[in-house]
Order: sequence, then C-alpha cells, then structure tokens
Amino acid sequence: MAERETLLERVLRALGLDPVRLRWRWQRLRARSARAGRSLENRTRALRYQHKVCKACGTTVAADERSCPHCGARLASRLGTRAGQLLRLVIPEGTYTVTAVSVIACVAFFLAMVMRAGGLKVIASGIPNPVMIRFGAWTVPLVAEGELWRLLTPIFLHFGLLHLIFNALWLVQLGPLVEEAYGRSKTVVIVVGTGLAGFAASVLYRFDALRAASVPGAGASGVVFGLIGLAIVAGVLRRSRVGELRTGLVKWALYGVIFSLLPGVDLVAHLGGGLAGALFGALLRETRGKEKLAFRLLEGLCVLALAASYLLTALRPR
Repeated sequence: MAERETLLERVLRALGLDPVRLRWRWQRLRARSARAGRSLENRTRALRYQHKVCKACGTTVAADERSCPHCGARLASRLGTRAGQLLRLVIPEGTYTVTAVSVIACVAFFLAMVMRAGGLKVIASGIPNPVMIRFGAWTVPLVAEGELWRLLTPIFLHFGLLHLIFNALWLVQLGPLVEEAYGRSKTVVIVVGTGLAGFAASVLYRFDALRAASVPGAGASGVVFGLIGLAIVAGVLRRSRVGELRTGLVKWALYGVIFSLLPGVDLVAHLGGGLAGALFGALLRETRGKEKLAFRLLEGLCVLALAASYLLTALRPR
C-alpha cells in the first residue's frame, strides 16, 4: 500500500501537482459533502415536524397558533410554514435567499434556452434572437404593442455564457451584502425595481421610428449596476456596511460605463439601473433583517408580477 501511494505521489508530482494539497482538498470535499448530507437530512425531517418555531424567541408552539404565546410575535400561517420548509430543501437556512434564487434563475433560464436553441453548440455563438424573444426578452415593437411584462421577464435572461458569468459573479459578490443590510423584502424590491428601471430607460430611449428595431434586450446588468449605485450612494450619505465598498465600486462603475460603450452593450439600461439603485440607496434605510409589513407586501407584489409576466410570455408565444 505504501509503495502504491509513493508511486501515485511521484506521478502527481511529475504532472506538476502537489499530493499533499490534493489530499487536503479531498478531505475538505468529503467533510463538506458530509455536512451537506446531514443538513439535507435535517431539512427533510422538518417537513414532518407538526409545530412552529417562533423566530423571535425560539419557542415551540402549536401549528395552529397565529402569535407566539411567549413573546407575542406574529407567526406565519400553516401554509406559509410549509412553504418555507419546502423552500429550505433547496435553499438551506442562512443562505442569502434572494441572491441564490436570482443566480439559480439566471442559470436555469440559460440552460433552458440552450436546449431550445439546439443544444450546447449555441454556447459559442450565443442564444439566437428568436429564442431570446420567445423566453421574454424585450423589443421596442413588442413593448409598444402592449407587452409591458417584457420589462420584467428579461431580468434573468442572458445572450451568452460570458454575459451570464459576468452578471452572476457580480450578483454573488454584491447580493449578499445588500441582502444582509436591507433584509430579504427590500432586496427583492431593489432587484426588481432596478431591473425594471434599466429596461424601461432603454425602451424609452429607443422609442421612436428611427430606433424602433426588433433587436432584443435582456440581462441582469441593470440589477448589477443598480446594486453598485445603491452601495455608492448609501456609503456617501450614511455610515453603511454596504457603502464600505464604495471606493472600489466607483472604480468598477467607471469601468462598467466604459465597457458599456462597446457595440452591442446597452449603456442606457446600465445607467437606468444604476440611477434607480442610487435612488434606493438615498431613500431606504438598512433594516438588518427586520421586515416591515409594507415591504413584505411590496415583496409579494414583485414576486406576483414576475410570475404573471412569465405566465403571459408562455401564453403568448412569439
């Protein structure tokens, strides 16, 4: 056994690999897989749990209670509790939910469009415009005809692999910071609001006879610029955890604007999303996880609007 391991180490070193580092990474991967398995098992058991747990004080209460008898905090309905348990099967507790769902949606839509366009061969060339429009990308003529829901559906659609990777990386970097500082409900409003503002600005800019071409628009870039704008303004106006990155983000915002000058990149959508994010940064206060009823309602409206938009796109194929 020892001779076999020594031979393996020699082979690995000959290939330029460090056997000690590889063994360490393998052990970390096994430990992480074991933790993930235990976490999934616990979340599966939670589906059979017939009681509620108060998030405010941790007290276990009966499933039909609407408020905690210990601290008086309002409890979710039985249906809401079940929905949360099902959601936790996919997204574990402690995960930044809005960021995770946004990135998963971007990847899922991209894979669906790749399959619709004919398979992996389209990754190098990009998703064809007809497929983008079929999945919800906007064009000026379609919006002019009344398909206003196309200002929401393209948020999670991307034209190519690099487009997807660029935006997903920025969402992973900035999303958790915003979500931790502002809470889930406000983050949903920010994501949907900045995405909508970016597309609306782009459509309005092109809304004349000379620019009313059928070139589709899509992507989470407006949201990315919105998060950057929010962080910069929040950092300038008040001491903010999100705004601690403002110095570096100003530089990257300038790089992004310069990049947006390249042919085929929608500068107006980026600026529209950035300005909307800056407005959110000026108006919204950090809540550090506390969700107010008004923003919960706005969150619900945003989710319903997105769901209705994708339903309308499916019912009215182009």
